[in-house]
Amino acid sequence: MRIPRSLQLAQETGYVHKFWRCHNKEYYLMPNKIKSLYHKCIENNLKKDNLNNFISIHAFCYMDNHHHELTQYKNSSKNISNYMQRTHSDFGRIYNNLNDRSGKVAESRPKTPLIQDDEHLIQVHFYIEANPVRAKKIPVEKLKQYKYSSFRFYAFGVEDEYTKLLTIPDWYLRLGKTKLERQKKYRKLFYQYLNKQGVEPHGFLQAFIGKSDWIKIEKLRIS
Repeated sequence: MRIPRSLQLAQETGYVHKFWRCHNKEYYLMPNKIKSLYHKCIENNLKKDNLNNFISIHAFCYMDNHHHELTQYKNSSKNISNYMQRTHSDFGRIYNNLNDRSGKVAESRPKTPLIQDDEHLIQVHFYIEANPVRAKKIPVEKLKQYKYSSFRFYAFGVEDEYTKLLTIPDWYLRLGKTKLERQKKYRKLFYQYLNKQGVEPHGFLQAFIGKSDWIKIEKLRIS
């Protein structure tokens, strides 16, 4: 049964793993120009009604048939709902016009599991950026060259039109006193994550991501 997002994300401020997949698992996002189109839709809609005051993107990864994003919403989940609805409406309309088609572009509404704390924020962050490696799209030693992931920013300080939308999380700032210190520590933690659990899913299709006791409480709340 689908949980109403207003009930799932009842707390005024929270972090979610936003995930959506192309309709019928098609590879609509495979052309780089389409990844760029979706990015532009995100950028444009964050500017509308000052949504960038209420929506912060901490990590992202564009794959060929799906997209991951670690997102914070503030002042009600209505803001993330508005952000997603507008972005996907614009993207679907433009994509269909470009390809002389009609109908759905996304398989279903985006998944937005609520994330409990910093420990799980870090796990989700690494999970998102490890997607190209996990999918064997590129080897880990070439992940720095993958433009469509936030990894290159956090691990090497690369800034471009994609990473400029990022809001740096507090846990990352605590990794070191300088940018280079933080990047070095981040790379170490990321590679440790890959070696330990990088091939395992973290349950992003569930409604909540956190410790088992917390998840039980949240499930009871919405039951």
